[in-house]
Amino acid sequence: MTRTLIVTAVNAEADAVCAGLMGSWSRSRARTPSGPGGLVSPDWDRQLLTTSTLGPYVGRRRGPVTVLAAGPAGAAAAAGTAVALSVASAAGEPFGLVIAMGVAGGFRGWAEIGDLVIADQMVAADLGAESGLDEPAEVIPPVRISEMDRNLGFHPAGAPAAQPGPPASPAPTGAFLTMDDLGLGSSTVRPDPGLVRRMTSVLGVTGRRIVSGTVITVSTVTGTERRAATFTARLDPIAEAMEGHAVGVAAGAFGVPVIEIRAISNLVGRRDRASWNMQAALGSLRTAAAALVAHPEGLVPVLDAE
Repeated sequence: MTRTLIVTAVNAEADAVCAGLMGSWSRSRARTPSGPGGLVSPDWDRQLLTTSTLGPYVGRRRGPVTVLAAGPAGAAAAAGTAVALSVASAAGEPFGLVIAMGVAGGFRGWAEIGDLVIADQMVAADLGAESGLDEPAEVIPPVRISEMDRNLGFHPAGAPAAQPGPPASPAPTGAFLTMDDLGLGSSTVRPDPGLVRRMTSVLGVTGRRIVSGTVITVSTVTGTERRAATFTARLDPIAEAMEGHAVGVAAGAFGVPVIEIRAISNLVGRRDRASWNMQAALGSLRTAAAALVAHPEGLVPVLDAE
């Protein structure tokens, strides 16, 4: 059976995913409905979670699915994903699909709190170089000498020449150069379109609103409206998180298909922790995981012919 690796950042996300994978398991192991819409999970979903040692990492395994909390941000996510794929391959049990799952911020007009988003592009939004003009230097006002003082010789050299004032219009804003622009690789990971369509269909049974589009990966969480507007103007993303692109790069190095699923906990913009709803996002994440096991075709990385 094809194995799937689900990569999260932190334990709270992994817990939510595992809760969804467990469904309504009971000690009697009765085949009770566990998925959205009363759908029954396959037999392997009746197993208890077991630990799975992946090099220096410990994941939680349920049948063909292993859930790993690799750590927050790109470096930890890439390292954890690569180690898990390497260890599984060496053990003769390679993963056939990688899913980056977790919570994310949603961009206004695209995604609201509790929505599920699926990335059709995973873009490293702030990986690259800045380019452009600096802000104009502070202008020192000229020293003013009265005409009488100059005529009386109190300032033999005369009044200092007037310095040029600030430009009439603001200095041009700097451009952002992506990894592609710099010739250093790609800033974008594109999941297979067939996989995106199939996952959208599978998650549709959750009753949550499903949005598909560009999910950006950032190394610094956006905390201002200005930065949010900059990303919107440049990339028109639906959500931002910190690990998707890194997970995608690691999966790509092993030739394993990858996709990113996020549950929205807050709106991207001015940082306001009081407005975040982590419980709603984790609840959506749990529901998404339940849909995956209720519809195991969502876990089969068969790529559609384009």
